[in-house]
Amino acid sequence: MSFDIPTVAEIQLAAESGQRITRDDVSAISQAESAMTGHGPARGGPAATAQSLSMRQVNFEDKVDEVSRKPSTSISINDAEEIQAAEGRAFNQPPGVGYVSAQVRSIAENNEALGLTAPADVPTFITKDEARGAQHAEALAYGGRNPRGGVAAQLQSAADKIDNSRRGSFASV
Repeated sequence: MSFDIPTVAEIQLAAESGQRITRDDVSAISQAESAMTGHGPARGGPAATAQSLSMRQVNFEDKVDEVSRKPSTSISINDAEEIQAAEGRAFNQPPGVGYVSAQVRSIAENNEALGLTAPADVPTFITKDEARGAQHAEALAYGGRNPRGGVAAQLQSAADKIDNSRRGSFASV
């Protein structure tokens, strides 16, 4: 009986060329490898490699879904770095120009240049004037319309909360 199982190198090359490795692919390779060896897939063999790359691709797709649900104005360099790492693992090579991570990085760099994102580890205290400035910059970036739930709206909400808490604390004195 002849089994047509791709080699580990062929599976890796397929991933590098952008081919998605599905559950069905993993199952077929695993069954063929089990039939050939008589005891199941081998550690580090074609089925294990296909399974690993398939899971990495699913993790990459999940990360892309997570970031794509954010308003585009709140995509940060950290998001871009996470996508780039996941994409590199999913396709077994560093992503280049034209890859999803390059597009996300471009959005993140534009946001940073416009001052729409802040580093996650820096505590932020926003004044009303700063929130208005962010709304103005965001409106310029998006043709006069601020996206719902965008960074400027979040900043305005934070400034309102700070302003309201200050009023409350002075009222109790």
